[in-house]
Amino acid sequence: MVVGHREVLVFVDSDYADTPYDKWVAGTDVQLRLLVSAGKYAQYRHIDGARGFADYAGSGEADQAALETADRVRPHAVVARMEGDLLRAARLRELLGVPGQDWASASAFRDKVLMKRLVREAGIAVPEFAPVRVTMDLLGFVREHGYAVVVKPAFGSGSTGTRVLRGPGDLAELLRSGLPERAEVERFVEGPMYVVDGLVAGGEVVATFVSRYLNDCLSFQSGAYLGSVQLTDDRALIRRLDAYARQVMAALPTPSCTAFHLEVFHTPEDELVLCEVGSRTGGALSAAAILAATGFDVDQEWFRAQLGEDVSEPERRDAAGWVVFYPESGTLAALPDSPPSYVVEQRIRGVIGTEYQGGEKSGVYLAAYVVTGADEFEVARRADELADWYAAGVRWDSGAAGAF
Repeated sequence: MVVGHREVLVFVDSDYADTPYDKWVAGTDVQLRLLVSAGKYAQYRHIDGARGFADYAGSGEADQAALETADRVRPHAVVARMEGDLLRAARLRELLGVPGQDWASASAFRDKVLMKRLVREAGIAVPEFAPVRVTMDLLGFVREHGYAVVVKPAFGSGSTGTRVLRGPGDLAELLRSGLPERAEVERFVEGPMYVVDGLVAGGEVVATFVSRYLNDCLSFQSGAYLGSVQLTDDRALIRRLDAYARQVMAALPTPSCTAFHLEVFHTPEDELVLCEVGSRTGGALSAAAILAATGFDVDQEWFRAQLGEDVSEPERRDAAGWVVFYPESGTLAALPDSPPSYVVEQRIRGVIGTEYQGGEKSGVYLAAYVVTGADEFEVARRADELADWYAAGVRWDSGAAGAF
């Protein structure tokens, strides 16, 4: 280890476009130690000290390598950006005595049952919910509360394994296919979903960004697009959601430094009801849209704050949002090119000639775009226009274009 360098150990399962760690530390005294999933390693292999792991999530090899690396070079910080890395990063910090989010905090943000218990104890509305340890727990909950209900993995992310049960037929289908491991069930909540993304630094919420979804996070199951637009006009609602997010974060064992991604229902009765909150940045192109609208890179600022550095101030620019499109079942034959001028960033993951089996989770997309406009309404209109443009250009092996 070079004397005076700050060693930073990072678990990496994100796209380089979101977390170009080498660019963020260029010209500083930071020495990166990146432990990267095999699926992302090609994007980071140019960085000195990056190591790839074939079974990044399941084998424990990345965990062992992290501990061995820390034994050689004590890290100044242990960084994890993705939901699936938060618990192991927290435990590693405790083993090493490194500051940052600990196990109790990470568990409260990862375990949806524990999260809702803590929030409810603070007097904040949550849906009726229960852990599903055995099938009888689910049957008993439905018997008591009726339909519709939502069943999801308590430690899940990206809406993977989430099912909405609207009647006995849906329940029977779920029971045939099997319950998610460590599942949770909750009452379905009517109303649009809003999002508050933000950053905590120095124990205080220092930035928040309020948006609403276009469609919903289960769009990947039906083939519809998922989008989001940041609120610009309803200042009263923006202030209300900002205050709500601060209350939720105060109700949880929030670390002194973390990004957060909070989802909340706004019911027809004008009540705010928590969906869930993660101690990480939002998925899809959430951070990219915030950057386009405010010049504030949530991922970079979170990284810098974990190293003890000052956080920048957001500056309002254009209104912005994002749109993602999901795989269908079949072989991808074509994707559209030359998007409209209001698209300021695009990311293409789809590979022509590859066979897909439909949508997997909300964060696994074929193509994604950041859209700008004068206000939230223009951004929403442009998102619909972009969906038409995309549907006209995408082609599958059957020759049928996607319908959105």
